[in-house]
Amino acid sequence: MEVITWTSANHGAIARIRMPMPSKGGSKIGWSPVVIHGSTEAEARDKAHAFYQSELERLSARADGKARRLEKMAAARASKREEASHA
Repeated sequence: MEVITWTSANHGAIARIRMPMPSKGGSKIGWSPVVIHGSTEAEARDKAHAFYQSELERLSARADGKARRLEKMAAARASKREEASHA
């Protein structure tokens, strides 16, 4: 992850994040569409790091949910196969 900051006369301090893009399978590095504003470049950078951490947590929770769904689906398929073999 890379954070670029700059100061604009009209918008104050701005930060952009260059990070692995989850929509591309996480393998492609690109610019996040999120633009983060702060009163100083340090504040914008801190907000960018906090945003990145929240994205990692969100994606981790999403992956955990997917794994649980897959486990339930596999258990349901196994149960159906077991019922079919006893019939």
